[in-house]
Amino acid sequence: MAAIDLKGYRITVLCEDIAQYDFICAYLKLLGADKRIIRLPSYNNDTVLKLYSQAAISYRKYANQNIMLVAMIDADEKTLNERLRSFDRVLDEEKYQLNQATRQEDEKILLFVPIRNIESWFHYIATNTIEVETKKGSDGKIISYKDQYPNVDASVLAKKLKNEICINGLPENAPASLHHACDQLNRLKN
Repeated sequence: MAAIDLKGYRITVLCEDIAQYDFICAYLKLLGADKRIIRLPSYNNDTVLKLYSQAAISYRKYANQNIMLVAMIDADEKTLNERLRSFDRVLDEEKYQLNQATRQEDEKILLFVPIRNIESWFHYIATNTIEVETKKGSDGKIISYKDQYPNVDASVLAKKLKNEICINGLPENAPASLHHACDQLNRLKN
């Protein structure tokens, strides 16, 4: 397969917070994206979803140009599939009800949903281990790594993910949400 080269693309990013934005931008820059990355201000899942529908419609108007839309929301306590379905629902309620795809295969609209939160990806990249999907803390809640990575350098983690982990294919022990993210990146190869 051809390598992904994002040089010259105008990229719109919808995400919940600066940690997500920094990580997305760092990874996209490793794929050749230049400074034409636009962040739409969004502060939580609901705002990202609300803006996603509008951004996807705008993307489709100019899809013949070198543009791309990236949206990321944390799964929080929902499953990956539940969060992905929420993107489908806001984009096309009718197709959502019929359980049909709301994005075409050739659309450069990427959806990323870290399990629990982006810090779970940070933890996996830093340690090659993850317990967030199965292990519960003493309070009965699913483990969160949010407090462990407050000032992380996202560019270092993005570089490690791309150059050390993804180079040979994502290991089986990687979070399912990270495997899904790699599948999303494959949309760029069309």
